[in-house]
Amino acid sequence: MATIKQYSKKDGTKRWMFKTYLGINSVTGKQDTAMRRNFATRREAKAAMERVKVQYQNGELACQQQSNGDLFQEVFDLWKENYEYTVKESTFVKTVEQFKVHVLPEFGHKSMSSITVADVQKFINRKAKTYVKFRDLKIDIARIFEYAITLGIVDSNPAEKISIPRKVEKIDKVERKNYYSRDELKEFLKLCYEQQPFHIFMFFQLLSASGCRRGEILALEWCNVDFENQCIHIKQNLARGKDRRLYLDYPKTRHSKRTISLDLETMKYLDQWRSLQRQEMLKLGFNTLSNKNQLVFANQNNSFIQLSKPRTWMLQNVKKNNLREITVHGFRHTHATLLLEAGVAPKVISERLGHASIQITLDLYSHVTEKMETEVPNVFAKVMRE
Repeated sequence: MATIKQYSKKDGTKRWMFKTYLGINSVTGKQDTAMRRNFATRREAKAAMERVKVQYQNGELACQQQSNGDLFQEVFDLWKENYEYTVKESTFVKTVEQFKVHVLPEFGHKSMSSITVADVQKFINRKAKTYVKFRDLKIDIARIFEYAITLGIVDSNPAEKISIPRKVEKIDKVERKNYYSRDELKEFLKLCYEQQPFHIFMFFQLLSASGCRRGEILALEWCNVDFENQCIHIKQNLARGKDRRLYLDYPKTRHSKRTISLDLETMKYLDQWRSLQRQEMLKLGFNTLSNKNQLVFANQNNSFIQLSKPRTWMLQNVKKNNLREITVHGFRHTHATLLLEAGVAPKVISERLGHASIQITLDLYSHVTEKMETEVPNVFAKVMRE
């Protein structure tokens, strides 16, 4: 009662696996089986299978190793090996972390065949009350079951049969505006300029003037700042990979690779910062002129600034001056909101933000378009009077 067969990984390589009967468990009275994968040849798989049988007979296998090879954790580990080849490193890290924090504590120790539709439904219902991205968890669980079906471990996917609960909004919940008004932004930048180091002011000035994502600004190099044409070229994004390492990645989507025009004042500040940075880095032993990939914003080792640092900078200003708190991403929302209110065409803003479609922009900033809609009758009346 043993099976040795070849299978294909996502990257196209061929590997071997085995599944074999070991005996009857003296405690549970159920069959013990073992399954192992990722062998280079059939001979390796067969040799490993024989070793496992001997270890079982000698009582050398730990209890967890005597599973039927269908624990959710075991299938997840196999799926993870292939998934890594299909997505960006930063996406892989975020997905695995979500599994570890939310899904595995609930299902990791359970056999795939024992998990029911009701189990998954109860889990998602519970998470819907506490986790904003609870819908992603349903997708995560479904992925593992689909892979288990491919391996022949189970025949159906309970995650595909559940109902996604409606997100309940609290009646007394006050919606927080995650963007600044024009006056709020001017005050934030003014205090930042007066009270914080120039590079911090420069970061938020550029963030506000461009509408870029935090990682896009932290990945910006001077070679992509065009002083002659008064613009910046977004070609990369700072991302976090395995072991929390920072690295330069492709932009979020193909639409994120773009050129953004800037106002004259922001360009002057950039020129000022470029000169100041050269002086500061020379004192630290770095010649920024000889570095063709010099970062616009770098730490004292002339390397990447941590992705969490801008939030620290922002909170220093907010708490000291009792300003309204928004997120760092809120400066991107501020940029888009102010442009929409000023009458800039949504399509232009969509391209500036790097959205895949204009609909994404309209959906995200519906609060602005609704306000603009209420002003339409007055605009029409004014046109007719002229």
